[in-house]
Amino acid sequence: MLCGAFAWDCVIRDVSSQGVKIQMLAGATPPDQMQLVDIAEGQAHDVVVAWRRDRELGLRILRTYDLRGLAPAAAGVARRIWRASRSETDPG
Repeated sequence: MLCGAFAWDCVIRDVSSQGVKIQMLAGATPPDQMQLVDIAEGQAHDVVVAWRRDRELGLRILRTYDLRGLAPAAAGVARRIWRASRSETDPG
């Protein structure tokens, strides 16, 4: 998850067309609006928090960016994170 110069690690637990359920890996409390980077799918989502319960958050998706092609400036940091994660897992 990204917000400005800050990033937090989380695990995506469930995804639907309208929202995402995540679990924070640390006790951090992210802001109500941020960007979620889905490394596995190559997507970034502008999201707002719909609910919080302990370390779980329900996020409503406002906009989705495909990081596999040309990404707008709003998804630039997300795309760099996604590309870096691919190079770390790519054995070739």
